[in-house]
Amino acid sequence: MIKLYWNFRTLLACALAAVAFAAFAVTVPGFTNLGNLYALLQTFAPLALVAVGLAIVMIAGEFDLSIAGLMPLAGLVAVRVSEAAGIPVGIAAAILTAAVVGLLNGWLTVRFAVPSLAITVGTLVLTIGLGFAVTGGKVVTLTNYEFGLWLDEGILGLLSPRALFMLLLVAGAVWLMARTWHGVVIRATGSDSARAAASGLPVGRTLIMVFVLSALFAGIAGSLQGLSLAAGSPGDVLTFLLQVVTAAIIGGVALSGGKGQIGGVVAGALLLAIVGNGMSLQGTSTAVIQLVNGGLLLTIVIFDGPLNRLAQRSLERPAPASQPAA
Repeated sequence: MIKLYWNFRTLLACALAAVAFAAFAVTVPGFTNLGNLYALLQTFAPLALVAVGLAIVMIAGEFDLSIAGLMPLAGLVAVRVSEAAGIPVGIAAAILTAAVVGLLNGWLTVRFAVPSLAITVGTLVLTIGLGFAVTGGKVVTLTNYEFGLWLDEGILGLLSPRALFMLLLVAGAVWLMARTWHGVVIRATGSDSARAAASGLPVGRTLIMVFVLSALFAGIAGSLQGLSLAAGSPGDVLTFLLQVVTAAIIGGVALSGGKGQIGGVVAGALLLAIVGNGMSLQGTSTAVIQLVNGGLLLTIVIFDGPLNRLAQRSLERPAPASQPAA
């Protein structure tokens, strides 16, 4: 029953995304134009990548708020270092920065047994502060904007190299969670970390790994966005974080950890990208779109707990005793 419920959540996310696409295709002129579909995928790719990274952390029973500060910081580092030492070095520096932040999140969580929510609030503030320290509160620009133009160049008018690379990483994460031993250990850690550790599973290393993976995905998305715009600015992306969390929960990731399908998270990100794109074409303000995203998140959170408990009770209900033979 439990497996059926979480598989249903994944199918529900896919169905909602399909229904939303069909509804906007019928009601909004130009929604299915090639140019708009390109814009839709440009929005969907980074949202799916960062949402998948956060979802893996949530399946492991933890949470990562630091991505809201890490994305702008990675963009700043990529732009600033690229301007001084070249784009390959800039990308490497941004990825290294993200890995260090993820390693710090994981190590502090494991070493001091502190809730990751508290740890990542601290690293969120730290990354925002580092961004302002690096730039002095100013916008950083990149004079070599040709690489950014190439990143967003259309492939068959539908995908850009930037979006294609991020979607390939998403596919790799789906494979990791569905087909490898690491995915099994991550789920076991999120379900019951004490029992997983007693069984000899590397719980500590697993938690560090998922935080590094989440940070790398956020850092890659942030650095590519910065290079695409040839500019970066300090601050946070809390609105984007709200979308990422919403995508993960809509996709069926349990708030209690241990459960969830990465395919459902991808469908949740697609649903949010479709809704945002379609409403923008209708002339809806950004504030209203954010309200819709927040409403979706609250609805899922409110119903997630009772439905999960119902499924759990049905699993724990004893089977009826068999009748003795005549």
